[in-house]
Amino acid sequence: MGCSGSVREGVYCALGGPNYETIAECRFLQRLGADAVGMSTVPEVIVARHSGMRVFGFSLITNKAVLDYESTEKANHAEVLEASRQSARTLEKLVSLMVQRIERNNNLA
Repeated sequence: MGCSGSVREGVYCALGGPNYETIAECRFLQRLGADAVGMSTVPEVIVARHSGMRVFGFSLITNKAVLDYESTEKANHAEVLEASRQSARTLEKLVSLMVQRIERNNNLA
């Protein structure tokens, strides 16, 4: 499917947003063991689980965490959108494949 080299399992940490994570937040979360940080997924999963639904979550990582205060790098919204655009076709295939494999009447926890 073209994504086997980029699929990873890890610890996801959610921040409320809507702004990108700060260097201090990234450093703190890295020390806690976070592999990825995002602003979505967790609220949706909480609501779904509260409703008795089974959940499979995945995230598209679109920017690298900046951990160095001396760095001139920072999250750039245009780059995040471009990374999303570049991965859209692969994600579409992944979701389609997963939906095809979901058993009927197997959506309850």
